[in-house]
Amino acid sequence: MPINSIIRNDEFFHHYQPIYDIQNWKVVGYEGLFRTEGLSTPEITFDIAKRKKKLYELDSRSIHKASLTYLKAGYSDRYRNLFLNVFPSTITNPKFHTFIDQIINDNEFKSQQLIFEINENEDVKFDILKKSISHLKNLGFLIAIDDFGKGYSSIKSIVELQPDFIKLDRFFIEDLRNSEQKKDLIRYLLHFCHKFNSKLIAEGVEDNESLAILKSLGVQYAQGFLLGRPALLS
Repeated sequence: MPINSIIRNDEFFHHYQPIYDIQNWKVVGYEGLFRTEGLSTPEITFDIAKRKKKLYELDSRSIHKASLTYLKAGYSDRYRNLFLNVFPSTITNPKFHTFIDQIINDNEFKSQQLIFEINENEDVKFDILKKSISHLKNLGFLIAIDDFGKGYSSIKSIVELQPDFIKLDRFFIEDLRNSEQKKDLIRYLLHFCHKFNSKLIAEGVEDNESLAILKSLGVQYAQGFLLGRPALLS
């Protein structure tokens, strides 16, 4: 399916996965996950868009559609927080701030409800990214670092960008019961988050034992198949 057609005709949709407060056992938000019928994975779709120099167009339209769907389904009132992945090049695009203002003004979507998850799949000038994120924060938007621990620049990102959320890569959850190193790193990150006013979200929670360990360590927020699979909003 041609990427121009996907963008022009909005030939994509989103599944939404719940994020839980596992200490109080309640949903605190959802992550909107890009899907399309024509291509096998979101990564392939965005990679094609990038090669065709259409990445900003696809990413921004995805953000618009995901937030509008969430709002119309009444989830912004019931669960508030909507987490959306965004490419650094989208945030630093000169058109982005006008675009995001339009979403808020046209749809009555509160900026504090929208959390942009920054992925590290692109090379981007860090100073420009930092300035753009600072502007978004001044407007009331929240920032998350996605897949923390997966990329080499993650530590620099949490120090320089001061995210509101740190999403812990599923690597830390795999075989957690047998790794004291992972447990200690999670304890350290919790200390860091508490000191610098961030929230830690454990991704990839798929079994009860891992969930129990995370709760005992003091992790408050988690996401994964055990807690809820990505699905269309009802």
